[in-house]
This record gives sequence, structure tokens and C-alpha cells, in this order.
Amino acid sequence: MSEFNYKIEDVVNFLGGGLDESIVMSLIELFVNSVNEEFNNFQQAIENNDLDAIHKIGHKLKGSSANLGFEKFRSLCEILEKNAKQHADYDYKSVFENLKTEKALIEEWYNSTK
Repeated sequence: MSEFNYKIEDVVNFLGGGLDESIVMSLIELFVNSVNEEFNNFQQAIENNDLDAIHKIGHKLKGSSANLGFEKFRSLCEILEKNAKQHADYDYKSVFENLKTEKALIEEWYNSTK
């Protein structure tokens, strides 16, 4: 995972510009920590096909990623959330694997900017 799709300037601009990068980095750190706190529960919900938990966690992570402009992460959470809400027979594991990859990319980028 060598090339990053994220730039601190993009997040600053997404948030309206004019913010100090250290403040934005603090917000990203909160996001990364929040995702890490929820991710084991999310994975367990996926493995157990617990649609209510998938919906709830997907909704929470969708919102927090949308707040920072992490569009791909947000979109994957939305897919999981919507299908779980509809109790759809869906390949949650495949989408979750893509979400794990995106999570790793965000974390790697964040760690490289510290």
C-alpha cells in the first residue's frame, strides 16, 4: 500500500478551509481511534450475520467518515448499512473485506503524516 489517495489539504478543504492542520490531524486521529474501537464488533457482526448490529455500526461509521470526506470508506459503510437495514440476502463479507482494505489505507496514510 504505497500510494495514498488522501491528502491533509483535501481534508482541510473539505472541512471548509482555514483550519490549522494540527486540528484536522486531531480530528482524523479521533476518527481512526473510533473506527478501531468499532471494527472488531463490526467484523463479529459480519461473521454472525447480525444484521441489526451491521446496520447500527455501519450507520455510525458512515457518518463519521462522511464528516471528514473519506468517501470510499463512507460508501462501503453505506452499502453495508442499507442492505442490513433491509435484511437483504447480501454478500456482507466481500464488502467488509473492501472496507478493511480502505481502513488500512486511511491508517497507513494517517500514520505517515504524524
